[in-house]
Amino acid sequence: AATSFLSAPPPPPAPAAAFRARSPQPPARRGGARVAMATLACGPDEAMSAYFCVVLFDTIGYELFPQDLQESAGDMGTGIYCTLDLEKARATGKQILVAEFRPSPGGGTRSGASELLAITDRRCEDGRRWRQLGYNGVIFEGTELCIRVECIRALYRREWQQPEAWQALGRILSHMRDPPLSIDADTARTEASWAKAMERLKTYGDKQVLESREHLEARWQQLARPNVRSCVIS
Repeated sequence: AATSFLSAPPPPPAPAAAFRARSPQPPARRGGARVAMATLACGPDEAMSAYFCVVLFDTIGYELFPQDLQESAGDMGTGIYCTLDLEKARATGKQILVAEFRPSPGGGTRSGASELLAITDRRCEDGRRWRQLGYNGVIFEGTELCIRVECIRALYRREWQQPEAWQALGRILSHMRDPPLSIDADTARTEASWAKAMERLKTYGDKQVLESREHLEARWQQLARPNVRSCVIS
């Protein structure tokens, strides 16, 4: 199902992740073959970033809000489908947004969910149950994610060629874990300054997604090794 974007008012150093068991559970199976699953434990408020692709109306301004996103149904159940692969994002032909999310928010979430589930086969039915199992998202195929909208803390455009929107940019930066720039009363608000800020934000977003990919894909590949016979990687 297509993801839609609605309009609504805005809402008012992290430890490295490691695979661990949330609770004992047998390896999933599909067609008699073992499918490895594991919990990707994340530190409190550890921030990760991924690309979210969407079609936006021209009338929508620069500022976007995570709670405006509508979760869609897919192979891994219902959630916000993102990718860590920039080329895949570009291939969609849609507008690319960067979503900064926290799998284990320090203040918790409405659902009480936390951490990510990793699974080696997206066709496995168990992978679709990540919500029921209490996770904030699932990683599959190494670079693909499906996450709860509530764990997204900042959402911004990778590119923007339209008029300046300094106040909106300031609000977006305030929701980031480690914003790449700051805006205050002394900030020069010229056309050149805006272009420089957009380029800096784009570079920052790509860097954050790349770091998240290197971090998550390596652990997913560890889980996907043929000699892995357990649902847990420690």
